[in-house]
Amino acid sequence: MKAPSRFWALTASLILACTLTACGGGSTSSSDGGTAGDVSTSSGTGVTITDFAFSPATLTVAVGDTVTWTNQDTAAHTVTADDGTFDSGRLATGETFTETFDTAGTYAYHCTMHPGMVAEIVVE
Repeated sequence: MKAPSRFWALTASLILACTLTACGGGSTSSSDGGTAGDVSTSSGTGVTITDFAFSPATLTVAVGDTVTWTNQDTAAHTVTADDGTFDSGRLATGETFTETFDTAGTYAYHCTMHPGMVAEIVVE
């Protein structure tokens, strides 16, 4: 009976790995205009909002990558491009915002409610 035990152990490991990497369904944010949601997307790169800061402050991604911001802070925040190309609107604790970057460049952004919160996405 060792083979079935190994099967279930492997199955459980795969399910756990899948859950930890956020694969699977759920509601996600729009990647074109960007809207707030409550579940992260399963692909792309992430920025965490914590302690009134974006982390990392500078994120480098490839053209076509999707970035997901997750508000893990106790206060609401926004993710607003300095040039107005994207804006999350108000993100409550636990909410996310996604944006897909199809053009190379540097995209500076800030929180409109906390002007000291600044960061940038570098798209190569």
